[in-house]
Amino acid sequence: MKNLALLIFILPLAVFAQKAKNYSTVTGELTTKIIATAPSGKSLHVAVVPFAATSSSVEKSAAFGDYLTETIIGSLTGQPDKIKVFERTRLDAVLKEQEFILTDLMKPSAALKIGQLVPIDALLSGTYTKLKSYIDVNARLIDVATGEISVSFNGRIKMNKNLATLFKQQGADDKYPVASPKNEKEDNNNVISLTTSDSKTKAALCKQKAEEFSNRLHDLTTPEKIQAVVTEAKKTPFDNTCGQLHFNMMYSFTRYKIDNNEYKTFVLRTLDTIAFPSGDERALEIARFLAADGTVDDTEWTTSLRAMSKIGNYSLSFFSSTLLAKPASPAQSVVESRIASYFALASAGKIGLPRPITYDAAFFSMLDAMKGNQPLRQHVYATYASKLTADDRSKATLFSALHSMYKEETTHKTDIMKWIVEFINSNEYPKAPEQLYDLARDFKQLDYPGRTEEVKKSFPDADLKQLVTGCSEKFSKYALLSPYESQKEDRITFCVINGIPIAGVIPTTEEADAILKGNNASEQQRITKMLSLMEEPPRKLESSLVTLLSKRSLDDKEKLVAAQTNAIIILGNIKTSNPKAVEYMIGVLPHYGNDTEAAEQALVEIGKPAVPALVAKLDKTTFNDGGLQHQLITILGKIGKDAAMAEKSITRVLNSTTNSDIKYAAEAALQVIRN
Repeated sequence: MKNLALLIFILPLAVFAQKAKNYSTVTGELTTKIIATAPSGKSLHVAVVPFAATSSSVEKSAAFGDYLTETIIGSLTGQPDKIKVFERTRLDAVLKEQEFILTDLMKPSAALKIGQLVPIDALLSGTYTKLKSYIDVNARLIDVATGEISVSFNGRIKMNKNLATLFKQQGADDKYPVASPKNEKEDNNNVISLTTSDSKTKAALCKQKAEEFSNRLHDLTTPEKIQAVVTEAKKTPFDNTCGQLHFNMMYSFTRYKIDNNEYKTFVLRTLDTIAFPSGDERALEIARFLAADGTVDDTEWTTSLRAMSKIGNYSLSFFSSTLLAKPASPAQSVVESRIASYFALASAGKIGLPRPITYDAAFFSMLDAMKGNQPLRQHVYATYASKLTADDRSKATLFSALHSMYKEETTHKTDIMKWIVEFINSNEYPKAPEQLYDLARDFKQLDYPGRTEEVKKSFPDADLKQLVTGCSEKFSKYALLSPYESQKEDRITFCVINGIPIAGVIPTTEEADAILKGNNASEQQRITKMLSLMEEPPRKLESSLVTLLSKRSLDDKEKLVAAQTNAIIILGNIKTSNPKAVEYMIGVLPHYGNDTEAAEQALVEIGKPAVPALVAKLDKTTFNDGGLQHQLITILGKIGKDAAMAEKSITRVLNSTTNSDIKYAAEAALQVIRN
């Protein structure tokens, strides 16, 4: 028992004796553990919740929490084949709407609830505790379907000067108020003072003021009452301490479609005073408020662009989407000019704090923002993509955007396919093979139920032909660049179907002809199998395929018969009229093997040219050839009106047979032929 007690005492000491490490080391260890949980061959969809300070933290900083969260998101998005990160702005909106408390998101019950609201597999949440010389970070990856904790992480970050600056910003963003010598609660105009030595008292005053004011928002029935609440609201500064009053105001005005220029001017002035819009909820909500009426005028845009120039993270895409992509007004030409202003700033290195973001980052932020507006999204790509200096990761991102644009477009798909072909032929990067064949897979040449008419509407034959013709060399080059054999087989099959040669695997027409004329049954079986899959088999091989039908082999009979069965399918696909081929097909009908099934289908495909030989064979049958009669009549019936010359012969069999199956087949065939 003494040993057990000693062990219990020692264990906590061992935990707390963890050595502090560099910031990048700790965040790297966390993301590595998360990436390791991704299932093989499938991406794990993860949402990352902003890291929050614990009650034990000696200092609290929204800037540090945001910085830590963005670092982890950036590391995870670098592994798109394993981890898909849910868009943070969308997650923030859900958290706000559901009124979640960040520290509660470490609980499995909260993760389960979020899993019902957003399409994710797991939720990553965490806290930090700032002490004198280090910062303890705790994180959990929770399965949103089961509530199980997949990853539990504890790391200790060594404090340094750069991290210290993030905690010094706490006074600037007012999320955690600092002490001030003044202690005023209200002045004579009923304006809450932002200077108090007691942050709890200040918070209580702000809450009380917001509650009292919200009652006035219940009655906005006349212009006079609206003006009264505007006048009253303006007395309270819109800061991060007492801003709830204005959040309620903007919500009510948006909900009830109240447009008041005086209040808009007030919030625009507030937006202009926000030093770091990227981490300030006021800026995000003001952007929503400005765009809620469906239009963004020049003054609103000019002020918003100044705010956007201070943003260097995910919020930039949110602003662009809210203020440019979503509003119905102004006209697209005006919006395009505003986008040009944005890119002018990006080109001059004037977007982003504390350091300007690159042109490429600004481009992808804008392209992502335009997801809901196809015309503007295409405009951004067509106008500004040429200036990119993209690395391998950016190239993969750009192709994904093109792929998405193509799938969502309804009227100008061919134009986007042209961009895709140009992009593929101009860029080499590690993910190119996978992305090209993922696009090809959309055309459903291999998947059940295949290229149905519904599929062809979304992925037209003309675009498939443009893709295959324009990128045939890339398809050939990339076909074998996969570690998975099943994936290689799928790619080879796609190339076979579309007549794309692969050196050493899929021969050219000339190489195939030489194999068919040779004596290697194994190669003949392999090549004819490929040719049978082609949608447009080469007619140049017709003569060699007919000759193959007459070959015999004692050593490789099974392989040769399989090759000849494939040859029947190919000749049917090209609708051969070669008499020898037709006679051979008719000759194998009584066998009831694979070649028989192939011959039946091929003769139907050939149609009218095969009818004379089929009728001649039917005329030679007797009462004892019931099985063959049934086959011949069925084939003629499927050929239909083009088999009109067979009517007399089928009628003869109908009148002479006593076999009910043959009678039924004859009657059905005659109905089709006569109608």
